[in-house]
Amino acid sequence: MDSKSFFSGSQLKWIAIIAMLLDHTAKIISFQPSVTLSVPYAFEPTTNNLIDLSQALFPVFIMIGRLAFPIFCFLLVEGFIHTSNTKKYLLRLSLFAFISEIPYDLAFSHRIVDLKSQNVFFTLLIGLLAIIGLQRLKNHSVKNIFFSIIIVGLGIFAAQGLHTDYGGWIGVLLIVVLYLFRDFHLFKCVLGALILLQNSWFGLIAFIPIYFYNGQRGKQWKYFFYWFYPAHLLVLIGIQQFLILPYFD
Repeated sequence: MDSKSFFSGSQLKWIAIIAMLLDHTAKIISFQPSVTLSVPYAFEPTTNNLIDLSQALFPVFIMIGRLAFPIFCFLLVEGFIHTSNTKKYLLRLSLFAFISEIPYDLAFSHRIVDLKSQNVFFTLLIGLLAIIGLQRLKNHSVKNIFFSIIIVGLGIFAAQGLHTDYGGWIGVLLIVVLYLFRDFHLFKCVLGALILLQNSWFGLIAFIPIYFYNGQRGKQWKYFFYWFYPAHLLVLIGIQQFLILPYFD
């Protein structure tokens, strides 16, 4: 790799994790009371300060959060390319997709089960299935190209139909592009950025550290990054429900 490429896989994961945490903090934590405050007047200025601070910071948190998804997609593709056991990789993603669904629904729908929206692991899972199919059709022929288009189309519409986070036209398509053009570093970043424009401008910045990926895994935290997703959602739900909401009762 070029000597200027200095971001390891572990460092990219931390960038994505921090960006995601900021995004979800802004979306789950709210200092806006749902009812008229019954706290003593002495505490109202503090409350107002928290509301003002959250209104100033949380939009910035959400903007920074746009960095997370493209990095996770890139790391998914890298993980698939270098894994020694695709079945275990697929099983692991499937397991955490289902583990994360209740925390995700509680956080964003305030229900235990909400079939109208599925967590991002399902998007990554569908994307992984799509590139597994593409790998098996890597020999160029008219028939394989036809079936490759079918596979990508099915992946996109499956994600759209299941209402997964980032859906098919952004999520699955981005994963497919990052896989197909994996050996063309600048080109895949440009194409990926064009796809991400459907969601945000700020997210394009994520392709800078992606471009400077050094091909090294870095320090491994095993299952930490998988467990972090459902765990941080539960923690943020707990903070909102048991620390913030009672303050406004």
